[in-house]
Amino acid sequence: MTATLIPDIAELIPHQAPMVLVDSITAWDEHHIICHATSHIERDNPLRDDGRLSVFAGVEYAAQALAAHARLREPGLPPKRGMIATASKLTPCCQWLDEHTGTLTIRVELLASNLTSSMCQFHITCGATDILSGQLTALTAEP
Repeated sequence: MTATLIPDIAELIPHQAPMVLVDSITAWDEHHIICHATSHIERDNPLRDDGRLSVFAGVEYAAQALAAHARLREPGLPPKRGMIATASKLTPCCQWLDEHTGTLTIRVELLASNLTSSMCQFHITCGATDILSGQLTALTAEP
C-alpha cells in the first residue's frame, strides 16, 4: 500500500467539522484505504443519540473513508456529495461504538466503482477487537 503524503481528510470529503469523523489516512492504493479515528469517544460527536454512539454509526466512518479514497484515486477533483445507498452484510460485535476508548482503524476494500457509485467491503477494529464489518454502496450526487 502507498503511504505517500496524504492531505488532511477534511480536504477530501464533502463534510465540515464536526461531521468530519475520520482523523487520518495511513495507507492507500488503488483498491484499499486504511484510516483512523478517535471522534467516537468525543462527547459532541454529531451521531450520538441520547448520549450514546451506536455501533452502526461505524457505517458513516466507512463511508467517509470510501469518499476520501475516491478523491485520492482521482487527484485534483473536488469532493463530491453523495449518499449511502445500502449498507449490507453488517456484522456488529458490540452494541456501542463509544464503549471502545482506543483509536478505531477503518479498513476499506473497493469492490466496484464507476462515475456515479462505489461499492466496498469495510472492517472496523479497535486494537485487536472487531467492531463492525459489512458492505457499503454509495451514490454520488453529481457525476
